[in-house]
Amino acid sequence: MEGKKTLDLFAGSGSLGIEALSRGSSLVYFVDNSIQSIDLIRYNISSLPVEKDCFRIIKKDVLKFLRFCKDIKWDIIFLDPPYRIGEIEMEDVFDMIVDRKIAGSGSLLIYEYFSKRDITNEVKNLSLIKESFFGDKKVSYFNIL
Repeated sequence: MEGKKTLDLFAGSGSLGIEALSRGSSLVYFVDNSIQSIDLIRYNISSLPVEKDCFRIIKKDVLKFLRFCKDIKWDIIFLDPPYRIGEIEMEDVFDMIVDRKIAGSGSLLIYEYFSKRDITNEVKNLSLIKESFFGDKKVSYFNIL
């Protein structure tokens, strides 16, 4: 992750993005719409010895953020949405990532979701690299087609 630009969507506690920072990511954006999550990210990151210009914490709906995200091409994108999120919303998220070209063919998208969920339509423009199972969670790793 050394020197990579990392986007943590549906950031929650920020643990994925914080791990990226601790492993040398040069820039991490944390995006979540919940004020509780934003406060938790701020708290969790406050104990890290990182420069303030290495990260941004953004309270915004993920789709709204992606609509205006254009200046950075992300190397790694973490997606850990709430289990109750709809298939159409996630399809829109992935389509926007591809259509707005905020990730390229060398980018890695890491998607965590409920293991029984069928994500075929959501990730139609992505190429599966690997899958891992953790209890009732599944983590899939993708590249852009």
